[in-house]
Amino acid sequence: MLVMRHHVGQRFQVNIIAMGLKFNRLVLIVLTLFGLCGLSAFVQAAPPLPLIVPEATFVTLPRITGTTLNQQMMDTHSLIHIQLGKASNPLSPNTPLTVIRQGLRLRSPDGKILGVLAIPVAQGHTLSEVARIREIAEPVSTNTDWMRLDVLYQETMRGDSVMTRTEVKAVHRTADRCAAAAISPPPASEVIALASHMDLMATRGELVVISGGCQAGLGEGRPVSLWRPAATTFGRKLDQAVEDPKNDSNSVFEDNPAISREKTPGHRVADGRVVTAYDNAAIVQIHALSQAVQPGDLIRINAPSKR
Repeated sequence: MLVMRHHVGQRFQVNIIAMGLKFNRLVLIVLTLFGLCGLSAFVQAAPPLPLIVPEATFVTLPRITGTTLNQQMMDTHSLIHIQLGKASNPLSPNTPLTVIRQGLRLRSPDGKILGVLAIPVAQGHTLSEVARIREIAEPVSTNTDWMRLDVLYQETMRGDSVMTRTEVKAVHRTADRCAAAAISPPPASEVIALASHMDLMATRGELVVISGGCQAGLGEGRPVSLWRPAATTFGRKLDQAVEDPKNDSNSVFEDNPAISREKTPGHRVADGRVVTAYDNAAIVQIHALSQAVQPGDLIRINAPSKR
């Protein structure tokens, strides 16, 4: 009897261990699937690079005017109303669209208008004929259309513009066309705007817009360095005698033009690479830096590395 109980107990323990292993294996499989799904969603949600769209083109793009729910901000699968521009062609059903948000109007250092910085915020497509009949009560007029959001990088809002894939490709330079656009002597190039956000400085991994572009030999893939130009500073009130009763802890922060000026030398602040190029401008991603990059920093093309 005792022997039988011992064998039954061992068998029960073995079953418990087997059930535990099966449960742990099931949990591991579920977590792996969730992890893969999450990774897939992360990869899919990576936003495309900003665009530099000619102003004459930008003003003709269709604009988002609202949704069927009259929302101010729109999320994935929202049904969105589009107002076509005067020069816009009618959109075919199931046309892939990129939703862009207007950024800065870019100017070169000499004041020349380079275009509008356009930030992609979502991807979508126009409705199919079946979806239009099923979901939209009124017939589609000639100057309006409807789209549905598929992928969201930021919340879409009224006033955002849309571009077709053909229009997006048209604003980019190919490598051959960029090489043909180079001129001699090349124009000077400097940081004119920050593409990643609206702050005053950019850090590692972020994007900056520079002047020059293809005409300055700044084609896609070119490694560059960014330099802070020399600056002139004034002396400080603390240059007076320390014992002067007029001096206090704030004196060192006040400029005194009467005192001799000093000139700080130009110095290297970062390294980067051109990720997209246009005729008169380009977008650079910062790879390494010693100081935060800011508008006005100068661009130099790095010599190819010798191996």
